[in-house]
Amino acid sequence: MKPLVCAAVVAMTSTLALSSSALSADLTKFRYALIANPGIWDAAVINAMDRNFFADEGLEIELISPNSPADGLKLVASGGAELATAHSTDVITARSKDLPVVSIGANHQTGTTGVLVPVETGVKSLKDLEGKNVGVTGIPFNKVMLEHSLKTAGADLSKVNIVTVGFTQMPLLLSKRIDALGDAISWDEPPIYNVQIKKPADDTSTYTYFTFTDYGVPRFYTFGLVGEEEALKKNPDLYRAFLRAWRKGVEWMIANPAEAADGVIKKVPSISKEEGVVSLKEIARISVSAETQSNGIGWQDTGVWEKQEKFMLENGLISTDIDVSKAVTNDYLK
Repeated sequence: MKPLVCAAVVAMTSTLALSSSALSADLTKFRYALIANPGIWDAAVINAMDRNFFADEGLEIELISPNSPADGLKLVASGGAELATAHSTDVITARSKDLPVVSIGANHQTGTTGVLVPVETGVKSLKDLEGKNVGVTGIPFNKVMLEHSLKTAGADLSKVNIVTVGFTQMPLLLSKRIDALGDAISWDEPPIYNVQIKKPADDTSTYTYFTFTDYGVPRFYTFGLVGEEEALKKNPDLYRAFLRAWRKGVEWMIANPAEAADGVIKKVPSISKEEGVVSLKEIARISVSAETQSNGIGWQDTGVWEKQEKFMLENGLISTDIDVSKAVTNDYLK
């Protein structure tokens, strides 16, 4: 599999190289695979690059956009990148297939996936989705969480019309061809919905949102920083340097959401400033937890991973148990 490096990524890499060369003639190249093309969720890394946080640690970052999120893990496992952004479900799935990948830091401390329903539908509970058309992306983990939540809420699954629509959910919702987003996959959908209906991005009166973790789904991490076992062991200082700069980027993003949004928009002009700022404020909220307050940004609780792995195993998302202690570590954050 050959990674695709989009024009925006090339531009970012070139800009970094120019600014870094003024600081040091001896930077170490570090290849970092994004989850997809650059987006607002990459604000910490993009702004850390622009503000020379990585250069200060002796690193020159090359961003790679893989063909699919799962391909980022394959790149890391094959030595094509030092780190990749990956969802915790993909890490667990990869480990169940003997891919030696390890999560060394969590971008987000909890998943926010859930059901988004416009307020005019009159839906007050998940049970009220009986008789409704609910659009889903087709991501297996998300569909399992939706069905689990519906059953927990007392809904009859046979009466809920769950339709796989891919990533075209929002246009279908706006045109009323579906009644709800069955797996609003991130913090983005509510502000995007509001902007599309000409309401303030942070107006919560226009929709009802049901988060899956409120219905018996265990807390789970979403995006994280993932490396390969042997590479991590061979060069721990390299990864610690990356994480120090990344942490600074996250902390700066949390403190400066509007400027952080501007930093991403310079690279990806199609992003709405209003949506971007609201998204970053939500990302800031889920980037911290009781664990990060005690241990710093990026910290991961292995107990959270163990509960998620058990949930995935019980629901047929993986066919074999994994050793979570080998799939996640906080050692490189120290």
